[in-house]
Amino acid sequence: MKQDANSILRERGAAALRSIVDAARPLQVASVGPDGEPTRPRFVPVAIDDVSMSAEPPWLIDRLLPARGLGVIVGPPKSGESFLTSDMLCAVARGVPYAGRETLQGPVIYLTGEGVSGFKRRLVAMRRHHGIEGHGVPFFMIENVPDLGSETTELPQLLAELDAFLAQACPERPRAIALDTLARCMGEADENSARDMGRFVNRCAAIERHFECLVAVVHHVGKDPARGARGSNSLNGAADVTMMVEKTEAYSTVRVEEMKDGREGQEWRFRLIPYLLSETSNTLSETSQEVSTCVVELLSEPTAAKPRETKKPKAPKGVTGDLLKVIRRAVEEDGERNVESVAVPNNVRAVSRTSLKRYCTTMDWQDAEGKPDSFRVMLNKNLSALRSADLIGFDRDWVWLI
Repeated sequence: MKQDANSILRERGAAALRSIVDAARPLQVASVGPDGEPTRPRFVPVAIDDVSMSAEPPWLIDRLLPARGLGVIVGPPKSGESFLTSDMLCAVARGVPYAGRETLQGPVIYLTGEGVSGFKRRLVAMRRHHGIEGHGVPFFMIENVPDLGSETTELPQLLAELDAFLAQACPERPRAIALDTLARCMGEADENSARDMGRFVNRCAAIERHFECLVAVVHHVGKDPARGARGSNSLNGAADVTMMVEKTEAYSTVRVEEMKDGREGQEWRFRLIPYLLSETSNTLSETSQEVSTCVVELLSEPTAAKPRETKKPKAPKGVTGDLLKVIRRAVEEDGERNVESVAVPNNVRAVSRTSLKRYCTTMDWQDAEGKPDSFRVMLNKNLSALRSADLIGFDRDWVWLI
């Protein structure tokens, strides 16, 4: 007759139960794949004393780009982020230092979905500018990008076609795969959706694992460049390094905004200089047309990491600025600490919405005694504007200063 642990403990004592447990064979859990074959275990604990570092080099470009992972290069449209990315990765393909930093030489595959004709001109100019024409540098271009954001993805097709190409023409695994741009890789997905962006990030991770390389993604900033990359911040959380490109009239500045295993705040500058490719003649009209593009000229090497200078936000003006004055006075005169709200930070003075409405009346902010709906809409609109500027916080019942 079988007995459970409680019965053994009650009838035979703790020593008997311990001896039975010690003599028992460990339970073997076999993972089985869709084809019925056993799969490799994925969740195997490793003791801290047995953890070892990888013997592979950690950097693709020393202290700038990791050898594996997800890198994101962000900038406003036409700020030179595509020029920058292709120039960095060309140094990897050539096996030469980039901006004074050593590189890990190997093949690069660059997939572009925007301005293909222009990108071809850039590559021709780049190989001539660096004097590598005809040298067989393993930098490869693909005139398309895969859909990595939609529910139905082209990831399997991408992996299969790249595997076939590498087996035939380039036996060495790629060091980097570039996707230019993220928006073109989203398909029907919404880059503002955390779920859709999460799908894109997971598929980039699948590419990284499959080829054991860096996946570099070119992306754009949103309407407010100070807020960084456009779309869901799921991308920022997943990126191993994020570089921001800011363009001025004379040059562009690159800054390492975020890096998981390196120093943030490194900066360097580059500019785009015109490069004449050829001159074509039109015999019918007897006119000639220059074919030109640009190449990257580095103006400095990456500086030591330094904190970003924070700009003091501009004080709001107009109706919104007037409301901020009302809130400041209301908080100063009638604010309460440790109110019953999980949203209000501890020991921060907050004013109730009822009290704030009273101060709006006293200080003649809009018509608080007029139509309730109109005033409520105006108040919520301007509260939201102040919160977006990181000046206040509010919930359903309370308003406080930041």
